Amino acid sequence: MSEQVVLQDPKQPLLEAEMPRPREVVRSLVSARVTRLSKTLDTSATKAMLAKLRANVGREPGTDESIWAYTMEGVSPEARDDGPTRAERAVHTALTLYAAHQQSRQQSAHISGVGFGQAVKRLEGKNGEGNQNSISPVRRRFNAVVTSASYDELTYHLRGLIRQMRGADIKLDYGLLAQDLFDFQCSGRADDVRRRWARQYHQLSKANENNQTQPDTDTVITEENS
Repeated sequence: MSEQVVLQDPKQPLLEAEMPRPREVVRSLVSARVTRLSKTLDTSATKAMLAKLRANVGREPGTDESIWAYTMEGVSPEARDDGPTRAERAVHTALTLYAAHQQSRQQSAHISGVGFGQAVKRLEGKNGEGNQNSISPVRRRFNAVVTSASYDELTYHLRGLIRQMRGADIKLDYGLLAQDLFDFQCSGRADDVRRRWARQYHQLSKANENNQTQPDTDTVITEENS
């Protein structure tokens, strides 16, 4: 895309230790693209793109050329085979879920710094649930997400909670969600994601809402799956 950031003079390649980590670039890229869409929600072009993204919820990345500019461009320039990369899956899932969340909304469904676990806790509170003596319906759905054994199972349960968040006007940070989705696919990191969501759910506070905020900038992934 035209707004992509040039990381360094191409005549002076980045050392491996200086390269941005893919999980961080996935977060920045999704944050930037969601922010751009959010700023033009009333335009016909954005409405059309959001409809196309929604139509691809649950589909494999790269199968619909009409959304490549958002879900594929700049994501995995160093892909080693024809299958979808972890970064491509994370970006595709986050952006298509954002489009589903954004449907029929006048205000953006994206808000910087609010993790998925925090958003679930807010949803539970808005629904008047969360009695400590029983497990709420929202908590049951959250548990299903957290205990998912595969990426497909995870995204299936995510879709249900995102639909509920849309109905309850609950926002979340889609850049952070994309980063979590990337991590979930990495060997040994799925439990890190589960712990991150558990801490967000149990430690919701104003300070937590702001401590992960970062600038929304679009960039290019320069290394793959590390």
